[in-house]
Amino acid sequence: MATVPPIDVRALAKKGIFDEDRFFRLLSEQNNYVDAKTVKDFYMGLVRLLTKELRENGVVRLPHIGDFALVKAKDRIGWAGQFRRMLYGKYILKFYANYAWRNYFLKLGEKPGKEGELDPRQKILGRTLE
Repeated sequence: MATVPPIDVRALAKKGIFDEDRFFRLLSEQNNYVDAKTVKDFYMGLVRLLTKELRENGVVRLPHIGDFALVKAKDRIGWAGQFRRMLYGKYILKFYANYAWRNYFLKLGEKPGKEGELDPRQKILGRTLE
């Protein structure tokens, strides 16, 4: 059974948060307003590099962010109709965040008041999340 993500994808899409043009515009702003086509070409090159490295080595490191790894799930016994049978594990793409980056957000969440409000979805969607 599929898991439900803790974010409301449809609501965020309606707000335009997941818009591809918005992403490349923000990335362009971070790179001294390079034109969007150049930023998109660079980004797609990065995606191709990540895909190639994952196919060849099964792991790729993004400096200052974390590691992507293809991890094989364990084999397990499960039900197939009335019978129990071996369900073989599949490869799953996992992300392991850099400790410094993860600890930064943990420390930020411990701060009191507005500075400690870490979940930006509260601001975007205008409601409190569980």
